[in-house]
Amino acid sequence: MEEWQEGEIIENKKWTENLASLKIKANINLHKAGQFTRLGLKHGNNLVTRSYSYASAPQDDLLEIIYVNIPNGIFSPRLHQLKRGDKISVMSQAIGYFTLDEIPDGKNLWMLATGTALGVFLSILKTALPWKRFEKIILIHGVRYAEELIYQDLISDLKNKYSNQFEYLSSVTRSSIENSFNFRIPEGLQSGAFQKRTQIEINTDSQFMICGNPEMIKETTEVLKSFGLNKNRRAKPGNITVERYWV
Repeated sequence: MEEWQEGEIIENKKWTENLASLKIKANINLHKAGQFTRLGLKHGNNLVTRSYSYASAPQDDLLEIIYVNIPNGIFSPRLHQLKRGDKISVMSQAIGYFTLDEIPDGKNLWMLATGTALGVFLSILKTALPWKRFEKIILIHGVRYAEELIYQDLISDLKNKYSNQFEYLSSVTRSSIENSFNFRIPEGLQSGAFQKRTQIEINTDSQFMICGNPEMIKETTEVLKSFGLNKNRRAKPGNITVERYWV
């Protein structure tokens, strides 16, 4: 049975008109980077809930999630109106298996995200474990518009701290900006553009974590299979680990 804690909104940052992130103060159970939670708001006599991956690391003082406001939705418009001091229900125990514990050893770790799925990778990258386990970490973020390339200050900090270990690539599909690609993630891998930019080959030394749009996940998985990689399962370890961020 799910247990809930009352959380307090500390910040509701609006990156764009409908893309935002929440910082919440709540006393939840210990969790792992890469897991997700459920947030709840009262709607009449019912508690309406939605799932969100943590963008915060387990050691952070505040919980953080990224969300998109869907104007005609039941939950996100109310989430979008929350301000500092407002209350929200937070599930006590985070859940999910999109964590580094589930990733086999390898030389290179590729993290592929579209949209708000960036958050789950930021959570992992804020911990020490990935930097200890992998020689190179490549974060690729695909969005539609340039203003959706969020958390650039944090990404710059990671690049400065792990300059010889970290590669960040962005791809914007509906506008063209300097230093970003202009195609979908599967195309960037299939064409070799990402490999050329990073000078990192895709082979069985590579581990891939993929989160975001279901079509991106499906197409990217097929592209990676063409490189000789297979899905990662507990019974049969492989190189491709996916999180079904939404259906």
